Amino acid sequence: MYPQVLFFALLVVTTAVSGGEVYKWVDEKGVTHFSELPPPGQQAAKPRQPPAAQGPPQAAPASAADGGRPAGKTWQEKETEFRQRQIERDAAARKQEEQDAAAKRLQRDCLLARKSLENLQNVNAVARYDDRGERVYLDDRQRAALIQQRRQEIDARCAGR
Repeated sequence: MYPQVLFFALLVVTTAVSGGEVYKWVDEKGVTHFSELPPPGQQAAKPRQPPAAQGPPQAAPASAADGGRPAGKTWQEKETEFRQRQIERDAAARKQEEQDAAAKRLQRDCLLARKSLENLQNVNAVARYDDRGERVYLDDRQRAALIQQRRQEIDARCAGR
């Protein structure tokens, strides 16, 4: 119970101190100062409210040229612009990811086509499996046609690589 009373007393003392007097003065450089103590040897005025409690700053008067709206953007307009930029940034990131994935697929397909061509050219006998699952060997004419097909695939998939 004792710590609660001590906490309450401390809370009352700190709020009483924060509500003390505030002095306002301008130094020789023209800078306005606010403090709890008056400056030594200078004239200081007591403002009606402390600077933090004076309220929000007044907006600049609206001119007729901008349709009667105050200068600057409202927080709603800024929020809308921020969300639009975020959507555009996300769309650009998705597009870049898609392009990267497509480039990787092309690179993989190019590599597979080159490996297939190399196997066709270096192996003595080339075989395929028919519908019944039996191995069927290709003759030289079929093998040459398959090699030509692989070269065309390489030309299409490996352009610039």
